[in-house]
Amino acid sequence: MAEVVAAVAQPACEFGRCLWVPIAKRINYAKNLSKNWENLCKKTSELGTRRDDIDAKIELVKTQKTPTKECEEWKKNIEEMEKEIQTRRPEFEDEKKCLRGLCPNIFARIELGGRVVNMIYDVEKLLEKSKFENGFLTDSPPPNVEKKSIPDSLTTSSFNTMEKILDKIREETTPKIGIWGMGGIGKTTVMQLLNNTPEITTMFNFVIWVTVSKSWNIGKIQEEVGKRLSIDTTNESNERVASKLLQKLEGKKYLLLLDDVWQEVDLNVVGFPNANKENGCKVVLTTRKLEVCRKMETDYEIKVGGLPEKEAWEIFNLRVGNVAKSPTIRQYAEEIVKKCGGLPLALKVVGGALRKKNNENVWRQFLKDLKSPAKALIEDVNVEVFKSLKVSYDYLTDIEQKNCKLTLTDARVKGDVILEDLIDASLLEKCDRDDDNDYVKMHDVIRDLVLGMTSPEGEECIHMVRSGTSAETMPEDEEWEKATRISFMDNQHLSNLSKSPDCPMLLTLLLRGCHNLKVIPESFFDNMRRLHVLDLSRTGINSLPVSISKLIVLRELLLNDCLNLKVLPVELSELKSLEVFEVTKAKLDRLHLWIFELTNLKRLKIKDMRKSDDSFVDSEQVLVPGLISKTSQMEEFCVPNFFKDFGISDKSEDIVASELSSFSSLSSLDINFLSVSNLQYFLRNSRSWRERKLTEFRFCISPREMICGSQRYKKCLTYEGGRGEDHSILPWAIEDVLSRSNAFNLMDHGELTTLSDLGAQNTYELKFCHVDYCDMLENVVNGNGLEMDAFGNLEILELISLRNLKWILEMEGPPPPLSLVANSFTNLTKLYLCECPMIKHVFSNGFMIQQLSNLAMLVIRHCYGLEGMLSEDENIEYEALPKLKEVQLCVLPKFVSFFKGVAMCWKSLELVEISCCSKLRKLPLNVNSGTNLKRIQVTNRKFWDALEWDNNATKLRFQPLVIDLIWSHLFPTH
Repeated sequence: MAEVVAAVAQPACEFGRCLWVPIAKRINYAKNLSKNWENLCKKTSELGTRRDDIDAKIELVKTQKTPTKECEEWKKNIEEMEKEIQTRRPEFEDEKKCLRGLCPNIFARIELGGRVVNMIYDVEKLLEKSKFENGFLTDSPPPNVEKKSIPDSLTTSSFNTMEKILDKIREETTPKIGIWGMGGIGKTTVMQLLNNTPEITTMFNFVIWVTVSKSWNIGKIQEEVGKRLSIDTTNESNERVASKLLQKLEGKKYLLLLDDVWQEVDLNVVGFPNANKENGCKVVLTTRKLEVCRKMETDYEIKVGGLPEKEAWEIFNLRVGNVAKSPTIRQYAEEIVKKCGGLPLALKVVGGALRKKNNENVWRQFLKDLKSPAKALIEDVNVEVFKSLKVSYDYLTDIEQKNCKLTLTDARVKGDVILEDLIDASLLEKCDRDDDNDYVKMHDVIRDLVLGMTSPEGEECIHMVRSGTSAETMPEDEEWEKATRISFMDNQHLSNLSKSPDCPMLLTLLLRGCHNLKVIPESFFDNMRRLHVLDLSRTGINSLPVSISKLIVLRELLLNDCLNLKVLPVELSELKSLEVFEVTKAKLDRLHLWIFELTNLKRLKIKDMRKSDDSFVDSEQVLVPGLISKTSQMEEFCVPNFFKDFGISDKSEDIVASELSSFSSLSSLDINFLSVSNLQYFLRNSRSWRERKLTEFRFCISPREMICGSQRYKKCLTYEGGRGEDHSILPWAIEDVLSRSNAFNLMDHGELTTLSDLGAQNTYELKFCHVDYCDMLENVVNGNGLEMDAFGNLEILELISLRNLKWILEMEGPPPPLSLVANSFTNLTKLYLCECPMIKHVFSNGFMIQQLSNLAMLVIRHCYGLEGMLSEDENIEYEALPKLKEVQLCVLPKFVSFFKGVAMCWKSLELVEISCCSKLRKLPLNVNSGTNLKRIQVTNRKFWDALEWDNNATKLRFQPLVIDLIWSHLFPTH
């Protein structure tokens, strides 16, 4: 019986358990509802925090990156989850109210509990997805419009023309629109206005601007369009790039703005889908010639004419500074404006020449000159405008002194004055270059003007210019006959020259930058007997033809950056009239001493020789006393590595020093003296040095060949070595040169402990100072002495590999009165500190920071002992480092903090770069500081937490920034 009962009971129990499991599960839904609801809220809060963090990262890089589709879907799911929780919240709260003395609705509670459990599961899945193992950011698509800068002085006419174009863009029947008119009339300004019009943004997927110019080619246009559309065109054929562009623009509505078109451009070959009314794409181009519009098959043409008289008068008044409104000048000004023909460029040029000239006679004479007939006219420039530009050119005082024998120094000064006059008259413009501002450019209309002015009326141009062009063919031999000056500079299509062109009148031949010119025919110079200037710099030639000996009146020969040049023919020694001879970066084994048989030389420049690997010189040349001094008219001698370049023994160094000192007209000298004794001899015996005629020098004193740095400075001294004479810190010759130098490179000095021991009188003119491998140097300025006014004009200080350097400014006790140190470092703009392991703090106290009111750039690298900027906490009320723009910190393993107790407004700060500073936890930045910051780059782990920027502050403060952060370091995966 028992067995029967057991047999029946066991299945019954199993059946009971099967029923109880889901029942218990549902009961637990109700039983654990409050606990699960709290868990859901907690996890949802965590999910929201994670979402906010990711949103903050997206905000920081929104100009370059955009969220992936996976990220967008994830954020969408979070939003839906948050809405559902808000929907369920009243149900949960109602249930809690039922428990207070009332019978609960157990079935509703079970249903709600089940939903909460499922929602917890969904939230956990979303949290897991938040790791985004493949990243949650992708490159942003190119913006549909890139804004263009627009001139300040806009005219009503420009806006009216832009509106006409906009009307035609709105019409379906005008896919291609041409804007044409003479140079300088304002076509580009109209296009810039059109590009920036808000309506354009809404009409097209892409607005693409391409400046075509006269030297265009398919590859250049494709490269520019590729950059605009974020397409890589590197090392791709034109056909392949065209295919990529077609694919990118397929189904897109584009507006193509082609500026400065000189001839037909086949847009299909470039890679643009044909613009038509079906696809809504448009093309707008500017050109000087209506013929170009016809060839481009434009559907509508708009001619840009001159400004109305009233607008022209307003523009002119702005340019001249309102002096034209003077009762005695106005009558002349009004006539001058009329003569400008409404051309904005002419108004700008003429207005620049007369700006703030309040002398009535100046205006009267200018108008008189303007009314005189022009000698020549230029295509595309009407007669009145040409005359106005010509007068502006002629009006420049004393532009050229013909038949004037100037020394090279005088010529350089004169050249600077002329350039300034041309710039002030708007005939030349300064180029915007980060690396160098000593470049100018000329508007093409002005260029045409000058070329036209060089030809007598009714005759062909005697100046032949094919500079930088790619489409124009090379001139026929007949064209060379009348030319007095020829320029093919930077012409990459010039690879061959005529064998023997007849050029009886040619004075100047410029082939600079023709890289594809490899060979000059042997008889090429046979019929150029009047040639004065020959520039073959940056060509591909490896030798010179023997016919160069026929250039018996040649005065200037330039062979700079001829990287393949291997030999100079001895025939060059016959050019007895040569005054300027320059050779740089050639592969010459050595130069021959016959160069000093060119007895009329005034400038000799030989630098940076690049000897070939297989070069071999079997013997040294012998320098005969008196040979160098044959070139007694020498004014500029730039041969730093004289002994190596000429293959001369070091034993001849006494001869070199002696002969250089004999040049009485020397104004510029660049030479490496192998010993201090030879420098001393030169200083004692050189009349140019004693009388301070040597206004530019670069002396390198070293037993080994070195390249003297700081080439941008005109007075540079490089000194390696260093046991002083008579126990002095520096030999007297070094001190003498140092007292006149504005740049100083000091290396491997074994005695100097304080840089200021060089003496304030010796460092007064220094603007640049570079010190490296001076093992005994402990500080730059010793504030405990009386040399606190040293380096008063110093702009750049570079301290490299100084193993015992402990301070920049060392000072014990309270700082001295400000009157004693008023000039110390006050002009310093850049401080560079590298590989100085002993220095713990850049500044000994806040006093030095006060001196650095002009510091703009601070670079510190590989200083392994550096702990911070200041040695102790200070409370400084004034604004420190107000002009600091850039900070770079690299590999500073002990660096902990910037400044303590110092006001860090840093309103000029634009760039911060920090890498491998593992102990740095905080930047001195907050909502109120660094208001001009443009970029922050950080590679420190756990750095983000140390910044202490909350989301609101980040959005308010750093929205305009472009911040480059390495996310894997800032936000390590948990």
